Amino acid sequence: MSRKVRELRRLVPGGTAVPADRLLLRTADYIVRLRARVELLRALSELVAATNHGGCHAEEEDGDA
Repeated sequence: MSRKVRELRRLVPGGTAVPADRLLLRTADYIVRLRARVELLRALSELVAATNHGGCHAEEEDGDA
């Protein structure tokens, strides 16, 4: 178990500054924040892709005129 705790301390920001019982709570919080970031980045990626796709289409129409 101590190897796993050491690994969590290394991976979780601020993990070296908290006792082991608080480390689990900090880890859970960190996972929630990472998931939120992934969702945000995914949404931004989809928005950029949709914007770029629409932009390419508009350029093609302008070229035909």
